[in-house]
Amino acid sequence: MKKTIFIVIMLMSITGCATTFKEQRDASRPMVKLAMLKFQKDDIPGALFELKKAKEKNPKDPEVYYCLALIYWDLGKPKEALECCKKAISYGNRLALEHPGMASEAHNLEGVILFKQGNNKDAISAFKHALKDELYPTPEYALKNLAEVYISLREFDKAKESLKMALDHNSHYAPAWEALSRLFVLQGEYEPAIDALRHATLEFPGYTEAHWGLAELYLKTGRRSDSIRHLQKVVRLDRDGRLGRLALQRLMDLGVSPE
Repeated sequence: MKKTIFIVIMLMSITGCATTFKEQRDASRPMVKLAMLKFQKDDIPGALFELKKAKEKNPKDPEVYYCLALIYWDLGKPKEALECCKKAISYGNRLALEHPGMASEAHNLEGVILFKQGNNKDAISAFKHALKDELYPTPEYALKNLAEVYISLREFDKAKESLKMALDHNSHYAPAWEALSRLFVLQGEYEPAIDALRHATLEFPGYTEAHWGLAELYLKTGRRSDSIRHLQKVVRLDRDGRLGRLALQRLMDLGVSPE
């Protein structure tokens, strides 16, 4: 009899916890969405305020910690960002099919931060952890980032394999084509590099870095008119930015108008 009562109490407890999280999630979800909208508009204080409220409503919502990680990383606070990544990973499975691959997204962000800190070994581990979840909807992101680490280590075969896997999963992912082009350039293979960047600009016509890369490669391979065309495109896309200024200077050196 006592055993039966104990089991009933445990079942009631488990059901209560599940209901409580759902209710908490219903409260925190709109706050997280509003926080991300504010973050995208560079309203950092407003975003942090909404996330603080969301955290109070639901202290185990992984999206809260993932968004906090993004903001802390943007603010130049990698330690705080990594701490939030770990919490997002820890609570990631709580969202189940509402947000499949939540923990993998946090692992991917963790890997990016670690890579930028020069911690290649742990970055590789983080990206590989991201790829373990079959429900992760965008593995091409982690695969491309993994390739960036391998490129930095000059492990070109591993980098090429990762980029091939990324493009096999999503051939429209322009950053993977751009990374593949840089890999070809490092290996002295200019024509495949040009072809990869053509793919990148077809998928994303406003890809400034890809147009800059094409301009440089066309100039290197003696195709002046093609280079000028892409330099002018860079100026139009990024007139006040770093690449735009570089492209403008390059056009002036070539004695050509930016338009």
